[in-house]
Amino acid sequence: MTIEKILNEKLFMEDVERFPIRILSEQTKVGTSTLRAWERRYGLLKPQRTPKGHRLYRVKDIERVQKILALINDGHSLADIGDLLSPFENVTTFTDERLIKERHPSVWNKYIQSTLDAAQDFNIERIDAVYNEASASYPVDLLTDKLIQPCLDILGNAWKKNPEGGIAEEHFYTAWLKNRLGARFHHAYALARGSRIICACLPGSNHEVGLMLFALSILYRGYRVLYFGADLPLSQLPHITKRSAAKAIILGAHIQMEENINRKLTELITSQKIPVFIGGSNPSLNIKHIETAGGIFLGTENAIALRVFERHIPLHLSDN
Repeated sequence: MTIEKILNEKLFMEDVERFPIRILSEQTKVGTSTLRAWERRYGLLKPQRTPKGHRLYRVKDIERVQKILALINDGHSLADIGDLLSPFENVTTFTDERLIKERHPSVWNKYIQSTLDAAQDFNIERIDAVYNEASASYPVDLLTDKLIQPCLDILGNAWKKNPEGGIAEEHFYTAWLKNRLGARFHHAYALARGSRIICACLPGSNHEVGLMLFALSILYRGYRVLYFGADLPLSQLPHITKRSAAKAIILGAHIQMEENINRKLTELITSQKIPVFIGGSNPSLNIKHIETAGGIFLGTENAIALRVFERHIPLHLSDN
């Protein structure tokens, strides 16, 4: 339900501008548990309460959450953001942005370095602790863009500087990450009610972490993700789409690729009545040829890929 419908239907008699936390979450793409944490731990949101204790927000709270997200993207910690936002007006009160950045170094740098140190020592408990601290306060999209992806990039190149243990550190962190993402998949899917989306890696592609991160992001938005993992034969997809009534297919393309992939992918796209998206990148793919057939490329940046996907696939479609 949109904010406009709430206002028009006057669901809240005392103040028709107010709406529940699920609407704030839908409008900002920040999970309800994160919004509650921002309120309880940092005082960044101050909703009114109904007689039964339910939170009620205003349109201005949407703007405030968007400003909080912008400040997080600039590297500010949640503990510092309260000082940067006026307690009475939803405007940012910067006195000297350069001094603020010097005084408050990026919280993500601390998380990244702590994770890398733990990976170097093969210490699961410390990696867990860093991840738990960050995930308790920050949305899954920011965790992906600001913590997980930078760690994967650094560890992916670590073998050049550390041939003795660099590859082992990357494998260790990737294996840990798959386990953690799997647990979050299980929890988020129970709450999802949107369109079913098929996610799989292209034949020959066994690097699935990037696809898992994207799939988790859309799952937290409410899409019901059907995840098939690495190296799925394209011949299986018509059967899957027919039986599942899925509304889109997302295919991850990373490193290895099966021969004749362009021909097979083009045949799949032209045979399907639902959109086929390709995420990641691979020099073997003929992008122009695939796009001419109707394929939609998402690229490698998670934030951009999410915007492209949501433009094409609404959360709720008929016949779910």
